[in-house]
Amino acid sequence: MAPNRRPVTPRAGTRPSARVYAIVAREARVAVVFRRGPAKQVRMLLWDLVTDRVEGGQWLSGRLYEERCDLSPDGQLLVYFAGKFKAKVDTFTAISRPPYFTALAFWPDSGTWGGGGMFETSRRVALQYGRVDFELHGGSTLPRDFEVVSIRDLRERLGDGAVDLRRHGFTLVQRGKDAPPTATMRVVFDQPWIEEKPSPGRRGMTLQRLWHGMFEQNGPRCVYTYRLVVSGGKARPATKTVDLGRLDWADWDHEGSLLTSTRGRLYRRDVSQAFERTLEALPEPKLVADLADMIFKAVPPPPEATRWPTARTRRR
Repeated sequence: MAPNRRPVTPRAGTRPSARVYAIVAREARVAVVFRRGPAKQVRMLLWDLVTDRVEGGQWLSGRLYEERCDLSPDGQLLVYFAGKFKAKVDTFTAISRPPYFTALAFWPDSGTWGGGGMFETSRRVALQYGRVDFELHGGSTLPRDFEVVSIRDLRERLGDGAVDLRRHGFTLVQRGKDAPPTATMRVVFDQPWIEEKPSPGRRGMTLQRLWHGMFEQNGPRCVYTYRLVVSGGKARPATKTVDLGRLDWADWDHEGSLLTSTRGRLYRRDVSQAFERTLEALPEPKLVADLADMIFKAVPPPPEATRWPTARTRRR
């Protein structure tokens, strides 16, 4: 099923803000990138983390719920949840081949209580529903070696903590505390929720994500800041905390580089040698891609985007 291709034209004299979110594959050095702006126009791109080449893909005219999306461990498939809020289909969960939204499998929905999912393996996906209803085509389009289960089944087998950790690798270390809303934010945490993810390339270095609130006026749905925590070794036992400030997204590459996005731009930063000899500031980030000025364009899927990856195409 091809995405709605009707663009939203910005008002004269305005420049829609762009926000970028990405998901790094657990086993392959590739990431899927969602570039959103205006709010109901999203473009998917594919980021080769080895070469830093960013391949442009398809646009979706609708609301994408990034936090309910997941990339298969081998980087070949995406499960996503989106809403068009039309008469026939309000919301839906779909599986596609990045960087295209064209659905290989499609589960219609009528609300936002459930939806989306996560990959347990590259050939098994758990949908964010209590039970899995029939796929739009009765499952006839699903390959024989591909399995669809419910998130309830996955939690019963692995436990809640293991499922939450596997989703994107962050572990909850501090629960937030609610505060009264402000004039600019409807949901506020005066003690932020804190999640952390250790560096895969440097022992003692951890990326922390602090969730401060939701529904900011003229801002993102969720407001995050990030920081690096560097534990000292024998020669320097003190712990160093480095605030990275407000970012749209941050995560680790497999080899230990810090990947970030802000204001529609993707960055890479080598932090492997930071604070080894001195307590100076981090190295400056390297700009990977500027996606800020992209404009909606109908992008038809190539033939391979309409077919499931085979065993041969899954090998990298």
